[in-house]
Amino acid sequence: MKRAQTLWALLGASLLVATPQSAPAERQDLLHEIQALDAYLSKAHMAGGARCAPEALATAQICLAKVKEELEEGDRWEAEDLLVSCQRLSQGLWDRIVLCGQDTDEDGIPDSTDQCPDQPETYNGYRDEDGCPDRVPSRALLTPDKIEILEPLAFDEGTQALLHESEPVLADVARILAENPSVRIRIEAHLDGSTDPEAAFSICSRRAENVKDALSALGVDAARMETAPKGSAEPIASNDSPWGRKVNRRIEFVRIP
Repeated sequence: MKRAQTLWALLGASLLVATPQSAPAERQDLLHEIQALDAYLSKAHMAGGARCAPEALATAQICLAKVKEELEEGDRWEAEDLLVSCQRLSQGLWDRIVLCGQDTDEDGIPDSTDQCPDQPETYNGYRDEDGCPDRVPSRALLTPDKIEILEPLAFDEGTQALLHESEPVLADVARILAENPSVRIRIEAHLDGSTDPEAAFSICSRRAENVKDALSALGVDAARMETAPKGSAEPIASNDSPWGRKVNRRIEFVRIP
């Protein structure tokens, strides 16, 4: 409502005589009528008309341009008739802009696009454009046996460093450990069978340590974590298919006493 009042103030009392209900050109100077409507449409544009009522505003502007052309060509009567049509086209334009700009819950998202106009948006990087309060879905769950991650961790294939896309998952793992201080975990790193066993063990060792270091940086006590590189010794699917090899390349957070 505050935005609606601001927009109305922008229009100004001076436009009360310049609204589409202005008297016909027979009772007022035609040039004054044209200038008044021009000012009305210009301020409507500045107040968000191009976003809130783009077709209506553009149609009225085109119509007014034709009025000016007729007047320049000396056809006053045609210009007067066309101006009346332009004024009719402009009717309701300001109401649409005010409605579009109204923001009941004051979350910065206008009611016209806000899916929850009475509840402010929770700006957390998750569906921030819908205007609704929400929580980011957890990417990890605590079970009796492990911390189950719902998205795989991603690593640089050369350095085995964790990629940026893994940060939200690790943040959820760290949150679970912070909320459950008695829980200890073993970080197990696995590969598929396409890598030499010795090399696979080395890769898994680096990956497990990198995960431990990342969790330590998020505040998890290193004493609550162990690492266990598994190499390719414990597949959970056949390595004969791309899908099987993909799921075998994994990190598991197993609960330990």
